[in-house]
Amino acid sequence: MATSFCGTPEYLAPEMVAHAGHDKTVDWWALGVLIYEMLIGVTPFYNRNRNMLLMKIKNSRIIFPDKTRYKIEYSDEVVDLISKLLAKERSTRLGTKGDAKEILSHPFFKSLDIKKLQDKMMVPPFKPDLGEGIDTKYFSQKAQESSLAATVIPEAKVKKVERNQDAFKDFDSKPGKKGK
Repeated sequence: MATSFCGTPEYLAPEMVAHAGHDKTVDWWALGVLIYEMLIGVTPFYNRNRNMLLMKIKNSRIIFPDKTRYKIEYSDEVVDLISKLLAKERSTRLGTKGDAKEILSHPFFKSLDIKKLQDKMMVPPFKPDLGEGIDTKYFSQKAQESSLAATVIPEAKVKKVERNQDAFKDFDSKPGKKGK
Protein backbone atom coordinates (compact mmCIF):
# COMPACT_ATOMS: atom_id res chain seq x y z
CA MET A 1 0.00 0.00 0.00
CA ALA A 2 1.26 3.43 -0.93
CA THR A 3 0.65 6.38 1.36
CA SER A 4 1.47 9.24 -1.00
CA PHE A 5 -0.95 12.08 -1.51
CA CYS A 6 -0.62 13.21 -5.09
CA GLY A 7 -2.68 13.90 -8.16
CA THR A 8 -5.36 16.23 -9.40
CA PRO A 9 -7.61 16.85 -6.37
CA GLU A 10 -10.86 16.18 -8.28
CA TYR A 11 -9.57 12.69 -9.19
CA LEU A 12 -8.33 11.59 -5.75
CA ALA A 13 -9.93 8.44 -4.36
CA PRO A 14 -11.43 8.53 -0.85
CA GLU A 15 -8.64 6.37 0.58
CA MET A 16 -6.05 8.88 -0.65
CA VAL A 17 -7.99 11.78 0.84
CA ALA A 18 -8.19 9.89 4.16
CA HIS A 19 -4.44 9.04 4.02
CA ALA A 20 -5.46 5.41 4.59
CA GLY A 21 -3.02 3.92 2.11
CA HIS A 22 -3.94 3.02 -1.42
CA ASP A 23 -3.30 0.56 -4.20
CA LYS A 24 -4.00 0.40 -7.93
CA THR A 25 -7.75 0.59 -7.36
CA VAL A 26 -7.32 4.37 -7.19
CA ASP A 27 -6.84 4.17 -10.97
CA TRP A 28 -10.29 2.61 -11.37
CA TRP A 29 -11.72 5.41 -9.22
CA ALA A 30 -10.00 7.97 -11.49
CA LEU A 31 -11.48 6.21 -14.55
CA GLY A 32 -14.94 6.64 -13.03
CA VAL A 33 -14.29 10.34 -12.43
CA LEU A 34 -13.03 10.74 -16.01
CA ILE A 35 -16.06 9.01 -17.55
CA TYR A 36 -18.41 11.11 -15.39
CA GLU A 37 -16.60 14.31 -16.37
CA MET A 38 -16.68 13.44 -20.08
CA LEU A 39 -20.39 12.64 -19.84
CA ILE A 40 -21.63 15.43 -17.56
CA GLY A 41 -19.01 18.15 -18.13
CA VAL A 42 -17.77 18.46 -14.56
CA THR A 43 -16.22 16.05 -12.06
CA PRO A 44 -18.70 14.27 -9.74
CA PHE A 45 -17.65 15.94 -6.49
CA TYR A 46 -16.52 19.30 -7.87
CA ASN A 47 -16.31 22.25 -5.53
CA ARG A 48 -14.18 25.40 -5.83
CA ASN A 49 -13.23 25.09 -2.18
CA ARG A 50 -10.55 22.39 -1.95
CA ASN A 51 -11.50 21.35 1.60
CA MET A 52 -15.16 20.99 0.59
CA LEU A 53 -14.10 19.03 -2.52
CA LEU A 54 -12.10 16.56 -0.42
CA MET A 55 -14.96 16.23 2.09
CA LYS A 56 -17.40 15.49 -0.78
CA ILE A 57 -15.05 12.84 -2.21
CA LYS A 58 -15.04 11.05 1.15
CA ASN A 59 -18.69 11.48 2.09
CA SER A 60 -21.05 12.50 -0.72
CA ARG A 61 -22.97 10.24 -3.03
CA ILE A 62 -22.78 10.62 -6.79
CA ILE A 63 -25.52 12.76 -8.28
CA PHE A 64 -26.44 12.53 -11.94
CA PRO A 65 -28.12 15.69 -13.22
CA ASP A 66 -31.68 15.57 -14.54
CA LYS A 67 -31.50 14.49 -18.19
CA THR A 68 -34.42 16.61 -19.37
CA ARG A 69 -33.59 19.78 -17.48
CA TYR A 70 -29.90 19.78 -18.51
CA LYS A 71 -30.38 18.16 -21.94
CA ILE A 72 -27.84 15.41 -21.23
CA GLU A 73 -28.25 11.89 -22.55
CA TYR A 74 -26.86 8.93 -20.62
CA SER A 75 -27.85 5.31 -20.17
CA ASP A 76 -28.60 3.25 -17.09
CA GLU A 77 -25.54 1.16 -18.01
CA VAL A 78 -23.15 4.12 -17.81
CA VAL A 79 -24.70 5.22 -14.51
CA ASP A 80 -24.11 1.70 -13.17
CA LEU A 81 -20.53 1.63 -14.53
CA ILE A 82 -19.63 4.99 -12.98
CA SER A 83 -21.33 4.11 -9.69
CA LYS A 84 -19.35 0.87 -9.44
CA LEU A 85 -16.05 2.57 -10.35
CA LEU A 86 -16.74 5.25 -7.74
CA ALA A 87 -17.51 2.86 -4.89
CA LYS A 88 -16.17 4.55 -1.74
CA GLU A 89 -15.02 1.20 -0.34
CA ARG A 90 -12.15 0.08 -2.56
CA SER A 91 -12.79 -3.63 -1.92
CA THR A 92 -16.14 -3.31 -3.71
CA ARG A 93 -14.89 -1.05 -6.51
CA LEU A 94 -15.25 -2.41 -10.04
CA GLY A 95 -11.86 -3.62 -11.24
CA THR A 96 -10.65 -4.67 -7.78
CA LYS A 97 -11.02 -8.39 -8.42
CA GLY A 98 -10.42 -8.72 -12.15
CA ASP A 99 -8.64 -5.53 -13.21
CA ALA A 100 -9.44 -4.23 -16.71
CA LYS A 101 -11.10 -7.49 -17.76
CA GLU A 102 -13.66 -7.06 -15.00
CA ILE A 103 -14.39 -3.51 -16.13
CA LEU A 104 -14.60 -4.41 -19.81
CA SER A 105 -17.07 -7.20 -18.99
CA HIS A 106 -19.51 -4.58 -17.65
CA PRO A 107 -22.72 -4.31 -19.76
CA PHE A 108 -21.78 -0.75 -20.79
CA PHE A 109 -19.01 -2.21 -22.98
CA LYS A 110 -21.04 -5.12 -24.44
CA SER A 111 -21.14 -3.62 -27.96
CA LEU A 112 -17.44 -2.71 -27.97
CA ASP A 113 -15.19 -4.96 -30.04
CA ILE A 114 -12.01 -4.78 -27.95
CA LYS A 115 -9.91 -6.57 -30.57
CA LYS A 116 -10.90 -4.07 -33.28
CA LEU A 117 -10.21 -1.22 -30.87
CA GLN A 118 -6.74 -2.56 -30.00
CA ASP A 119 -5.95 -3.10 -33.68
CA LYS A 120 -7.12 0.47 -34.46
CA MET A 121 -9.67 -0.90 -36.91
CA MET A 122 -12.60 1.12 -35.53
CA VAL A 123 -13.85 4.38 -36.97
CA PRO A 124 -14.21 6.91 -34.15
CA PRO A 125 -17.72 8.35 -33.72
CA PHE A 126 -16.22 11.85 -33.68
CA LYS A 127 -12.95 13.08 -35.09
CA PRO A 128 -12.16 16.72 -34.30
CA ASP A 129 -11.16 18.99 -37.13
CA LEU A 130 -7.89 20.42 -35.87
CA GLY A 131 -7.25 22.64 -38.87
CA GLU A 132 -3.96 24.49 -39.09
CA GLY A 133 -1.69 25.05 -36.10
CA ILE A 134 -3.02 25.02 -32.55
CA ASP A 135 -6.82 24.95 -32.45
CA THR A 136 -8.53 25.36 -29.08
CA LYS A 137 -12.19 25.48 -30.15
CA TYR A 138 -12.87 22.13 -28.42
CA PHE A 139 -11.62 23.39 -25.06
CA SER A 140 -13.57 25.36 -22.47
CA GLN A 141 -12.93 29.07 -22.54
CA LYS A 142 -13.91 29.31 -18.85
CA ALA A 143 -10.39 28.64 -17.55
CA GLN A 144 -8.66 31.79 -16.41
CA GLU A 145 -5.00 32.25 -15.74
CA SER A 146 -5.66 32.57 -11.99
CA SER A 147 -7.42 29.18 -11.91
CA LEU A 148 -4.37 27.56 -13.48
CA ALA A 149 -2.00 28.72 -10.73
CA ALA A 150 -2.58 25.55 -8.69
CA THR A 151 -1.30 23.43 -11.60
CA VAL A 152 2.10 25.15 -11.80
CA ILE A 153 4.98 23.42 -10.03
CA PRO A 154 7.18 25.94 -8.19
CA GLU A 155 10.68 26.28 -9.67
CA ALA A 156 12.31 25.18 -6.38
CA LYS A 157 10.44 21.86 -6.50
CA VAL A 158 11.36 21.32 -10.16
CA LYS A 159 15.03 21.83 -9.29
CA LYS A 160 14.74 19.40 -6.35
CA VAL A 161 13.28 16.72 -8.65
CA GLU A 162 16.03 17.34 -11.21
CA ARG A 163 18.69 16.95 -8.49
CA ASN A 164 17.19 13.62 -7.39
CA GLN A 165 16.63 11.95 -10.78
CA ASP A 166 18.99 9.07 -9.95
CA ALA A 167 16.57 7.88 -7.28
CA PHE A 168 14.12 7.03 -10.07
CA LYS A 169 16.44 5.40 -12.62
CA ASP A 170 14.92 1.90 -12.15
CA PHE A 171 11.40 3.14 -11.50
CA ASP A 172 9.89 1.70 -14.69
CA SER A 173 11.76 -1.60 -14.55
CA LYS A 174 9.97 -4.89 -14.00
CA PRO A 175 10.39 -6.39 -10.53
CA GLY A 176 13.63 -8.32 -10.19
CA LYS A 177 15.32 -6.63 -13.16
CA LYS A 178 17.75 -3.74 -13.09
CA GLY A 179 17.57 -1.02 -15.73
CA LYS A 180 15.72 -1.43 -19.01
